[in-house]
Amino acid sequence: MRTLSFSLATLQSTDDLDAADFAVAEPERGFEARHLPAIADRLEVGVWVFDIDQSQVLWANSAALSIWDATSCEELCGRELGKDMSPAVKRRLEQHQSDFISRKAVFQEIWTLYPNGKPTPIRVRMSGYPLEGGNRMGMLCEAHRESENQHEALRSTNALLHTQLMISLHDQDGHTLYLNPASRRAFDTNSDQLKDRFARKSDYSKLRISLEASGEVCLIARMQTAEGKRWHEITARNCFDPVSGCPSILVSESDVSELKAAEARAKGQAYNDALTGLPNRLGLPQMFTDMKSRAEKHGQIIGLFFIDLDQFKSINDTLGHTYGDTMLIRIAGRLKKILNAEDAVVRLGGDEFLILSPATDPAAFTAKAELLVKELAIPVRSEGRKLAVTPSIGIARWPEHSSELQKLMQFADLAMYSAKEEGRNRFCTFEPQFYAQFESELENLTSLREGLSKDQFTVHFQPRINARTEKIETLEALVRWQHPRRGLVLPSEFIPLCEKSGLIVELGAKVLRQALKFLQQMKKAGHQSRISVNVSQRQLQEPDFHAFVRAELEKHGCCGSELELELTETLVVDSGEIIRNNLTEVRALGVTIAIDDFGTGYSNFARLSEMAVDYIKIDRSLVMGLPANAGLIQAIIAMCKVMKAAIVAEGIETREIADQMIELGAEELQGYYFGRPVAPEEILTRLEKDGNGRRPCCM
Repeated sequence: MRTLSFSLATLQSTDDLDAADFAVAEPERGFEARHLPAIADRLEVGVWVFDIDQSQVLWANSAALSIWDATSCEELCGRELGKDMSPAVKRRLEQHQSDFISRKAVFQEIWTLYPNGKPTPIRVRMSGYPLEGGNRMGMLCEAHRESENQHEALRSTNALLHTQLMISLHDQDGHTLYLNPASRRAFDTNSDQLKDRFARKSDYSKLRISLEASGEVCLIARMQTAEGKRWHEITARNCFDPVSGCPSILVSESDVSELKAAEARAKGQAYNDALTGLPNRLGLPQMFTDMKSRAEKHGQIIGLFFIDLDQFKSINDTLGHTYGDTMLIRIAGRLKKILNAEDAVVRLGGDEFLILSPATDPAAFTAKAELLVKELAIPVRSEGRKLAVTPSIGIARWPEHSSELQKLMQFADLAMYSAKEEGRNRFCTFEPQFYAQFESELENLTSLREGLSKDQFTVHFQPRINARTEKIETLEALVRWQHPRRGLVLPSEFIPLCEKSGLIVELGAKVLRQALKFLQQMKKAGHQSRISVNVSQRQLQEPDFHAFVRAELEKHGCCGSELELELTETLVVDSGEIIRNNLTEVRALGVTIAIDDFGTGYSNFARLSEMAVDYIKIDRSLVMGLPANAGLIQAIIAMCKVMKAAIVAEGIETREIADQMIELGAEELQGYYFGRPVAPEEILTRLEKDGNGRRPCCM
């Protein structure tokens, strides 16, 4: 038979009160033994001392005996109250005991006692009471029947009727004993079974198992309600029916469907790309794990395809992000159509996509890659424009190349870069030497960063000669790496890696500063010469590049007309808005623009004319082909004259070639015949000789 239970909420916790608030005056010596038992029996308040550890009453006054329906104090003290005590009540009393010891807490709560099986609601005040000389902590209880205070009962009933919480009471078999109004509105009252509320029977089973184990449970489950399936947060605990005294289950529910919907939306936003609707990289590890499990079961291998869109950046830079976004959305749509149900596709970010595809034969990956190259290269039409990109695809295979996702992504990425280096618009499968090359590049990159931080890069200068006077007209700044172990390293060995890694921006800034510093030094020595500096695409893509040039010119006391920037032809022709703006701004400073290595590929004279180029440097491969290339060079020079651009001939290594280029119309000459790149101090010596009007010596 149940002995006691507590209500849904503590009415008051008075642990913040001082012990003095409950002190009584010390009685006259001997008075306690003679009179206190009689006084206690005359109190209308039930008072008893409870041993929490033994679940046993140690002493009670007459009013307490009435509350407990006991015939005597001895009979009450002999009851085994812990026999039917629920785990929840035991835990609550143990917590009270701990609070009595640690902070002298005092509690006021509503409890229901079951003396001889009859429910008796009481309001009880509980405080700590030392036992056995203070070695253990018991509990002093002061109580009166709850029926004596109807106001609080009315308030509690009113709250239960009007709360939005769905409160219900069920017997141990799940039959409904009570539903508050919110619960009656939410559920079908034709069924009196708690289990019928649960959309998934496993959730009901979980609730029952937890109640048996610990006496209480909290979970979120889908429930069958009058409005359909809804998510409810459920708190349930074992208790006793205050009417019958039988073991029962008290259930409190709140509707959290909107919260679950918000969580689902947040999860969708977190794991899906907002632009294309494809999964993003956050969900990739789980996709790979799931596909790997299926592949192992069916004896399959997995191909990881790393896709990068060639020329996509040009679309963004020239036409704007609206066109770029349209391209990405269309590409994503094509990928969905190309792939089958077993494949998974992810947008990694920017113009990069990743595909996971299971197969039984590596040949399937080749066929799929060929299809991807073909389909993704088809132009996209947007607002009357035809937009075209091509894919570069790298492939790595599980488990052949690696069993780890990150390694496979790295290997596929290396293969993709190999496809780009081979000409783009193609695919390439990972090979072990790619990784060896990558490690070598990584080591070199570390050395490059160290070299930049330790100022190991110096600038040498190669003269450009005035074809008429054969005196130095311009000095081209060429960077050299003074490596501590390898000695002087030429640009061809480190510039490509600088371009690839982005270090070219930092290196280019150092070169420009050193070149202008030398120009300042020359001017102080009384020499006049233009300095030409090579500039990369990465540098010109920096929005504040023109401001950097202006600041350095001012810092070194140089005029814009004393500086020339050398660019590649493709950079000028395919330039985006940022590059065009930078070139416009530096030209406004008086800086001249030269096109380097001209004639090695398709030349867009119309675009070059738009950019107002000052110098065209004919590539050494054409010059070295004289006299066979004379007609081609003559045509180039004729076009350049129309553009009002001066001609510089590169690669002059003999007097004969120099004379031929002068005859064809070249205005400046550059090559080993007139001087190799040398240190600044050697150039100063050369300038001193030129100052005497003598023909420059070969160096």
